[in-house]
Amino acid sequence: MNTRETRFVGMQCVFAAVFWILLVFSAGCLTQDERLLEPAAAVDLMSRNRNNPDFLILDVRTPGEFGQGFIEGAALLDYYASDFRERFAQLDRDATIFMYCRSGNRSSHVLRMADELGFRRVYDLRGGILAWKEAGLPLAEGGMKTPSAPDSPAS
Repeated sequence: MNTRETRFVGMQCVFAAVFWILLVFSAGCLTQDERLLEPAAAVDLMSRNRNNPDFLILDVRTPGEFGQGFIEGAALLDYYASDFRERFAQLDRDATIFMYCRSGNRSSHVLRMADELGFRRVYDLRGGILAWKEAGLPLAEGGMKTPSAPDSPAS
């Protein structure tokens, strides 16, 4: 190879390296899931949907965890229940669903499940109820409600 060819090959390597660095960097930016909400953004979502009959706050913790305090208006659907997937799949796929668990682990699995099942507007509390409490936001106590499946069309 002569000097000119060597420079050309060297420049190709530099351009390829820059391309891959930009691709990796931009892919990292693009994969940030906007459905993972910080507590303040979750409060905003709930406020905007206060009068929306198609809005559901879903707590996917256990009944024992729920009994220690929950986000006002939340319905419980225990992630560890044997029929969790079936019960979750019965929810309205067009509803706006905001969910949370203790730390964000279980609800992140449910978010992937929601994608698989074709849900359109599902949001997850980043860091779970722990982040909610850390932000100084209030918890409710009292009775437990469970989510209902959408009404079936009359036969």
